[in-house]
Amino acid sequence: MKVKELMIPVDQYVTVHKDATLLDVFLALDADLKGKGQNGHAHRDVLVLDDNGELLGKVTMIDIFQSLEPNYRRITDGKVEHEVLTSEYVASIFREFDLWSDSLPNLCTSGKESSVLEVMHTPLEGEFVSEDDDLERAIHRYMVGVHQPLLVRDNNGKVSGVLRFGDVFEKIRACMLGCATR
Repeated sequence: MKVKELMIPVDQYVTVHKDATLLDVFLALDADLKGKGQNGHAHRDVLVLDDNGELLGKVTMIDIFQSLEPNYRRITDGKVEHEVLTSEYVASIFREFDLWSDSLPNLCTSGKESSVLEVMHTPLEGEFVSEDDDLERAIHRYMVGVHQPLLVRDNNGKVSGVLRFGDVFEKIRACMLGCATR
């Protein structure tokens, strides 16, 4: 199966303009969810577009949590650390960086006007796949730790869609269940 067969086209994905705020991100996600009703799968991230409709970045759940508690960025400096996550280690980091010391309502109140440009993640080259790539190549990208979701490029290099990890999993699940009936 090719990535293009499973991706969600950009024009069907939740997007915000580069001048949006974090509150605008949540309003866009909420509008998408309400528009789908109970039959749809809610988006959990948005694409950030410039004045020409070109992709600048994406805002994911992780980016949102990091924006509400900016001390996480001090811990990782934007890099994934490969530490053994023992409960002692996690507790020491929590104390050392004074994480979530303010209430969630206070953090939301102060964070809602954050600029989407401050919150968003600018994708690295490894976070892109081609429409013509096999699904297995995309799965490999996820398994080696790509910041989700994957962005899909057409043959001209323009972002044409989004490949969500959950959609890939559902395809694998359907395939596995299909194999069970053989």
